[in-house]
Amino acid sequence: MNGARAVGRGMASLLLAGLAGCASMSESECQRADWYQKGVQDGRDGQVRDRIEDHTQACAKVGISPDAARWQAGWSEGLRRYCRPVRGWELGLKGEFYRGVCADQPEGEDFERYYGAGRSVHELGQQLDRLYREMQRLERDLAAAKTDEERRQLRAQLRELDIEQMRLRQRQRMELLSGPRP
Repeated sequence: MNGARAVGRGMASLLLAGLAGCASMSESECQRADWYQKGVQDGRDGQVRDRIEDHTQACAKVGISPDAARWQAGWSEGLRRYCRPVRGWELGLKGEFYRGVCADQPEGEDFERYYGAGRSVHELGQQLDRLYREMQRLERDLAAAKTDEERRQLRAQLRELDIEQMRLRQRQRMELLSGPRP
């Protein structure tokens, strides 16, 4: 029984730690927050305007209320830094998630266009990786094939995948050309 209680307490501690990890800010962060700088950080991270509500909930637990006006001013400044076309390209290339916060920004249209182009390059890279793994599997199967017919079919599949690989690489090169110019 004591072992079961210890396991139960351990699970409860893990659950509480997990829930605490969901808060946007810790107690000490709430206590020492510069709300303008927190807004700049959230904007530069591409967080949505509603992020202040997460901070309000997190800090309410310790009796602190964010300065929403200062946070908003900082968030707007940070968002201007985030919504640069080259940043959209970089985020897309990495396959990072974009929350749609740049639409109303001065360079928002270019940001979103370059993000889409970078994302396309990223997705083509993922397709090429999957294709490469499939080709490796087929080559192992070919090495282990027992009959001429089996080898013929595997070679035909490998030729098709090789053609697909060349097509994807060409598309990826074309997409790379659509990136921002330094």
